[in-house]
Amino acid sequence: MAGTPNASRCTALRIAQQGAAPWETSGGRGIAELLLGVVLDATCGAAIPVMLTVQISAALRSGAFDRDARLQHAQGLQQQWLAELRQAGSLVSRAHVVVEAELPSSSYVPWHGGIRPIPFHHDDGIAHCLRVARLFDTAIRSRAGAFGLVPLWLTILYFGDAAQLARQRQPLTVSAVSEGRLGPLRQYEMKVSQGSETVAMLTTVYDNA
Repeated sequence: MAGTPNASRCTALRIAQQGAAPWETSGGRGIAELLLGVVLDATCGAAIPVMLTVQISAALRSGAFDRDARLQHAQGLQQQWLAELRQAGSLVSRAHVVVEAELPSSSYVPWHGGIRPIPFHHDDGIAHCLRVARLFDTAIRSRAGAFGLVPLWLTILYFGDAAQLARQRQPLTVSAVSEGRLGPLRQYEMKVSQGSETVAMLTTVYDNA
């Protein structure tokens, strides 16, 4: 990977997805998968997610939307990104994403100036992480619809070696862990498992519709 300015200059560098293709449609993807995906694209496939925390400001409607990601902080192999999802100029959701990169964060910055790189193929580990996010998105929508709830924020924690888990080719399963109340709000925890191993945990806070 070619050398680029160090990470300290990146804190003000907006990696905007408005170059070759400024607007997209979801294609069935939910908010967690979309926000995680734009960060993983911004790292050019050279990072694996550790934690994703999403604040949801509005529902994602059908139709076009815009995503962008910005590197906020980097130390060693760990990077912290801010990703945003907008429709018609209004903020739908914002995520803080922690990833572990393959190279020291001070050694490169993915690209400049809002120009998207040539599309690359997601390796098995990244594709696996995105599948987990999609499963959680589906579970969130299902619970919201069934109980008349509005998701306010969510956190996904990833565990294990994603590439190794992907190579096992075992099915992913979603199951409930716990639920409770935070005053007027409701909190639900779920997990994705592969065999006997926990792959990721989801915590979602909902309000009544």
